Amino acid sequence: RPGAAGAGGPIQSIMDELDRSSAARSPRGHDDAVKVVVRVRPLLAHESSGSVARVDKRLQTVTISDVDNDVPTINRQRSVAVHTFAFDDAYDAGSTQAEVYETTAQPVVESCLQGYNATMFAYGQTGTGKTYTMDGSEARDPVARGIIPRSVEQIFRHVAGHAQKNVRFLARASCIQIYQEIVSDLLAPPRNGIAPEGTSAVASPLEALAIREDPKRGVYVDGLSEWVVRQPSEVYALMDRASRSRATGATRMNDFSSRSHAVFVVIVEHSETVYVGEDGRELAPDDFAREMRSAGLKRAEALARLENRVKQTFRVGKLNLVDLAGSERVGVSGATGQRLEESKKINASLSALGNVIAALATRQTSGTTRKHVPYRDSKLTRLLEDSLGGNCRTTMLATISPAAESIAETLSTL
Repeated sequence: RPGAAGAGGPIQSIMDELDRSSAARSPRGHDDAVKVVVRVRPLLAHESSGSVARVDKRLQTVTISDVDNDVPTINRQRSVAVHTFAFDDAYDAGSTQAEVYETTAQPVVESCLQGYNATMFAYGQTGTGKTYTMDGSEARDPVARGIIPRSVEQIFRHVAGHAQKNVRFLARASCIQIYQEIVSDLLAPPRNGIAPEGTSAVASPLEALAIREDPKRGVYVDGLSEWVVRQPSEVYALMDRASRSRATGATRMNDFSSRSHAVFVVIVEHSETVYVGEDGRELAPDDFAREMRSAGLKRAEALARLENRVKQTFRVGKLNLVDLAGSERVGVSGATGQRLEESKKINASLSALGNVIAALATRQTSGTTRKHVPYRDSKLTRLLEDSLGGNCRTTMLATISPAAESIAETLSTL
């Protein structure tokens, strides 16, 4: 949503273009399939240029101006270019990990538990807190835990609260890396077999895997390992293992910049058995067993009755938690050689993702399904095709820096 824009300023042309492209943008309802939220990280110690971002948590807006917001208006030497963006939710530098999770990620996880495919992205410039938001500084830290460990805890709380004799759950986890458009398994077992419990062995180098499509399975990664998990600690061990295998590197903007996209996938299967008595009433498992024993039926007759009186329902939800590599300008990050090639691939795939999200948003606001969605333009969008659009739930969390020196990247993200 454009705000009042003043004249002049070195980024006025960028803002004018943003005005034209986002003039109709407004917050969407909480039931929409595609939601976009934003988080502004705190200023770092070396960022002395001041903050150019201001968050209004009541209106859920972020305002960017090309001068330090802390400078009184009367002391400003020139007119200021201002642009305001509206989102489904907006978080300032003081927002906690718990606040971000409860208002943004928790409904996404709940959708997965109800049998939907759901995806949550962290998107933004390198060094703006994407990995911190998704993973946290320490999975076991009750305050700093990120979206992924909190999601895991929510899933297992749900399982513990709903498991009964006739209700069963199965949770499986996997972790995919997309590095320079090459798909690999961050949890691949060692070449000589599955690693013994308590070890951290990983396959090295990582094997390139192919994305395929099947009428029954949908889009999947051929050869991807899946790990049955029964408690949060098992998931944390997989996260630690995946993080050690992920491609990272140092740039001018971030000493530990993620050079690949990482997709942590949790699949939750829910099966429920319903037992029906002779009179059509639903019976508890123990009551049904007693009734069958008292009937004194032969095996063949008992099996025939079971087919008519035992009904099973299955529900499968897939949750993709995506930590994207950071977008970056080569002139700022100082990327050369291998880092330069990585940057090219990262920016190209992020552009493809932006095009897919824009196409889905257009479908949502216009009510038409004719808009082409370019899923095949990148490995990332191809991989997530069955978890974006349709009746799936998609949330993009944009992370931005409030520093004046990052204003171009901030505007590009927003």
